[in-house]
Amino acid sequence: MPMYDFRCDGGCGYYTDMYIPLADVDNAVCPDCHSSITIRIGAVMTVGPMPSKPLKVNQIGRSFESASELREYKKQNPGWDMMSSDSASWRSHVDDCRERAERMAKRRGYRDLAQQKEKRKVERAKERGEIDNKVFV
Repeated sequence: MPMYDFRCDGGCGYYTDMYIPLADVDNAVCPDCHSSITIRIGAVMTVGPMPSKPLKVNQIGRSFESASELREYKKQNPGWDMMSSDSASWRSHVDDCRERAERMAKRRGYRDLAQQKEKRKVERAKERGEIDNKVFV
């Protein structure tokens, strides 16, 4: 059962923590003057720094809970640095990956990567039973 802060609505000024089920709050009375009491909801307290959203680095597939953890990772891996999505080095990396994928698709007999993706999409739909086994060109 949760613990709530209560304050007396009457003039006695009674204020305390009480264990009362929420279903019984409407019938609760002040132990001193027997007038009605209201729930006082205080601020939520946390202990220490607690990030609401950890830093996720997709380039290495890892999350860092704090900046110090990221700094430690950089110390252990000296050649590593984060690239922003609009940097020239990241664009170059993405372009190189795309070119390799295009070459691989052509080696496998497809016109280009788009045709390979479309064929996979159709095959998966057939496996799930979403389309019949018609021949697609």
